[in-house]
Amino acid sequence: MNFLFALKLFIWLDNVARNLTKLKTENSGDEYKAKNVSMRFTNSTRSKKAYIFSLVLLPTLLFNSSYGQIRGKVIDHSTKEPLIGATVFIKDNLKINDVVRLDGSYLLNNVPRGKSIVVINYVGYEPIETEVNYDGKEVVLDFGMKTQDIALSEVSVIAHQDGATDKFARSREKNSENIMNVMSGRTIERLPDITIASVLQRVSGVTLERTATGDARYAVIRGMDQRYNYTLVNGIKIPSPDNKYRYVPMDMFPTELMERLEVIKSLTPSMEGDAIGGAMNLVLKDASSKFSVNANVGTGYSQLLSDRGYYNFDRKVVNHQSPADINGPYYVSTPKDFTYKNFDYKEKRFPMNTVLGLTLSNRFLKKKQLGVVVAGSYQNLYRGSNNIWFRPNNQPQPGNVPSFDDIFARKYNTNQTRYGAHAKLDYHLAKGHHISLYNLFMELDETQYRHTIDTSLSIGRSGSGTGNTYVLDRSRVHDQSIYSSTLQGDDQLFKKLSVNWSAVYSLAKSEKPDWSEYQTVQVVGYDAEGNHFATPPVLNIPFYRIWTRNSDRNYAGYVNLLYKTKIFDRNLNIKVGGLYRDKFRDNHYNEWDLIPNNSSTGLPLVFDGVLSADKFHFNGTSAAQGGRVNPLTYTATEIIMAYYIQGQFFVNPRFEILGGVRVENTSQGWKTIQDPKITYGAIGDVQYQDILPSLHFKYKLTEKTNLRLSYFKALNRPGFFEYVPFTVVSDNFSLSGNPILKHATANNFDFRLEYFPTALDQVLFGAFYKQIYDPIETAVEFTGTSSATLKPFNFSNATNYGFEFALTKYWGHIGVSGNYTYTHSSITSSKLYYDKNYVTHTTDQTRPLQGQSPHVGNASLLYKNPKIGLDLQLAYVYTGRKIVFLSPYKDLDYWQRSVSMLDFSAEKRIMKKFTLYCKIKNILNTPIIVEIMQPNIYTTGKFALTDQERSDRITTRKDYYGQTYLAGLRYKF
Repeated sequence: MNFLFALKLFIWLDNVARNLTKLKTENSGDEYKAKNVSMRFTNSTRSKKAYIFSLVLLPTLLFNSSYGQIRGKVIDHSTKEPLIGATVFIKDNLKINDVVRLDGSYLLNNVPRGKSIVVINYVGYEPIETEVNYDGKEVVLDFGMKTQDIALSEVSVIAHQDGATDKFARSREKNSENIMNVMSGRTIERLPDITIASVLQRVSGVTLERTATGDARYAVIRGMDQRYNYTLVNGIKIPSPDNKYRYVPMDMFPTELMERLEVIKSLTPSMEGDAIGGAMNLVLKDASSKFSVNANVGTGYSQLLSDRGYYNFDRKVVNHQSPADINGPYYVSTPKDFTYKNFDYKEKRFPMNTVLGLTLSNRFLKKKQLGVVVAGSYQNLYRGSNNIWFRPNNQPQPGNVPSFDDIFARKYNTNQTRYGAHAKLDYHLAKGHHISLYNLFMELDETQYRHTIDTSLSIGRSGSGTGNTYVLDRSRVHDQSIYSSTLQGDDQLFKKLSVNWSAVYSLAKSEKPDWSEYQTVQVVGYDAEGNHFATPPVLNIPFYRIWTRNSDRNYAGYVNLLYKTKIFDRNLNIKVGGLYRDKFRDNHYNEWDLIPNNSSTGLPLVFDGVLSADKFHFNGTSAAQGGRVNPLTYTATEIIMAYYIQGQFFVNPRFEILGGVRVENTSQGWKTIQDPKITYGAIGDVQYQDILPSLHFKYKLTEKTNLRLSYFKALNRPGFFEYVPFTVVSDNFSLSGNPILKHATANNFDFRLEYFPTALDQVLFGAFYKQIYDPIETAVEFTGTSSATLKPFNFSNATNYGFEFALTKYWGHIGVSGNYTYTHSSITSSKLYYDKNYVTHTTDQTRPLQGQSPHVGNASLLYKNPKIGLDLQLAYVYTGRKIVFLSPYKDLDYWQRSVSMLDFSAEKRIMKKFTLYCKIKNILNTPIIVEIMQPNIYTTGKFALTDQERSDRITTRKDYYGQTYLAGLRYKF
């Protein structure tokens, strides 16, 4: 029969060729026209092609005509959701098989003619066996699987749902009380990122502030600066080790420990109210229902460091205790009290990164009442960047024309060692009674060497290659840690009344021991004969040695009571509760400024390349005591007492309303070692109360579509560092606190339309509007004609609004995931204008909020083939331009240019339990460029600046980080 079919096709093609030849002859070369089709034929060519096609097709048909394919979808019989990962195979020929894809589809190829039995298996579902009779035509067969009903001799009291799956993440978004975005642990694992900070940039409406080495660190949500957000771990707020602000460095958290990441964008009364932008909830791994082991090992390198080399010092030589810590605050130091080995820089050829991770998990006892999970992560990474920075003069030229006094060329060499550990015990005491204890420890240790060549534009310069040149070498160790221990309980007191409570101890610490930098100077130029010369380098001042450390200790207690009842035959949930937190901040700062000795001739000391104690001395006893009364040595306290009432009313099965009010009482106090009679604000306290109402509407248009509307009021508290009246010299402007700073508040309005066509697919569209009162931003204050200080201020009221769009869609093995956020903010503040008559005026200027990008987008192209265990992802991130530094002068703010980042990741299962992976970051080697949006007058002449690209703006900074590569092996049991 198959042979006859092929023969008939051969004869038909032959007749087609003959008829075309005849038609061509009869029409004498005219075009042959058929209905809806216009085709051109060449007599001899077409007939030959037909014969050749038939000859090629014949053996293929003879060989394959006995085989065909079966395709279709496998879904849950009740929910209609695709059962991704279900296996489909032919019972008598296991080689003919497939794994259900992301859209629920499967495809069986080379199915023999005749009867076959198709088998479908999926964990937790009743297997299906169906007889199929292949008769030469493609078979389309869909399956709806039913969950298994297993009769147990004793019912288990424990039910565990895997919270790390993509399916759970979509369900969490869909069923949540408020507006949030959720990223599953599975998705996080497959991303090119290895820290939560980098993962956050993939979330709709989130951008990241980066470190000097290009690592993402602080999250900006919906254009609101990082100060307007807070961080939760398992729903509990954690303190920050940052020595200035409250926000937590998100690069402290390795992805290895995460079950999922939640970005919460609207607050309910039961949540703490100091998140105008939003909150980030890091849900750590939970105990699995059976014994499991997850292990990970990886290595890689930085392309930039591979190309230019890596230099650093041995952190072991650094003394973590200052001379004052060792000998007392009145000790008069000598240069011999300091080590100079931290300036002994060694090259490490081709430094290799290391990533390790291990998670053990299980549930124990007869009814699986006891759950245990222990997880650890270790990362040892080498980072670097090349940077050029044009330091501005504090005062512009007449006409508000920006001016510059130095060109800095810098190379950063950083070694990051990141430790993470998480342990959790949970125990079901009895039905309705559950208790858990989890402990978290995170530490990030950085050793950094920064090499700077500073070319002065104002001292001795007559043109390119002339003037004073300074070389600065900085050695810095920065260690940060967070520890948190939480005891939690959930108890069903009565049929309608339940309570959950938490007792929390947490401690965040930061330490920068012996932060030091020395500099040398030499004069370069041209002699009378035109020969270029450079004088010998001499040691310059200052040579500072700084010890600073801080800790933030928290005791906190949470209680929440939930009462479920009915009103008008409709469900009503009433929730009341409160919070008490006792925070204690301890900050220490000591600084010693050494000056170089003069030689016996009285000339500056020529530097021979070796630092030692005999080359320096102190200028007086006060300098030798390390600034014993520095205002940055202070203690601070904060007491927060909050309580709320919240009601959730289910109007009907589709419509629910959640609303209530939260009251937060704040008492802050600080005390420096300065004399309050001399220094204003040396001792201070602030108390205030905030009433924070909120209202949320959720309407189910369909079972897969939600419409949400919400309003909430929130606040933002200043950090202790921002109150204290200190002054610290920084790279450009001095830093100072502001004792009269007020806290900010905001009204927030949100709308979102959600559509979840399948368990993995989603379409989200949302809009938001924020009214911010007394927003806090950092700006420059002039205390004299040229003395300027950078300090926090309350600005006039601001608005921030925009919209978000997110899409996730899969077709078989291919998927796309993306989001776009538009944000517009507006704030009006006073600026200075230095006119051409050398007179300074005050004027108002309206601008966006600092750190807010109008356009933020993510796009990922995904390939997932569970049958062969292959996952590929190409991820793109776009961040629009934003203000990164506020100038006191009109139109001279510093703008970061828009940035496009491209990353790639891949995974390949090589055995049942082993997976190879690779991650490539910053494929395009995208630079971070900062500009002043003013005409560029520095392209030629005596004060010409390098690295200028455009005539309509001035480049003030450019950073390159290079690509990073990581490859490794993952084991799952």
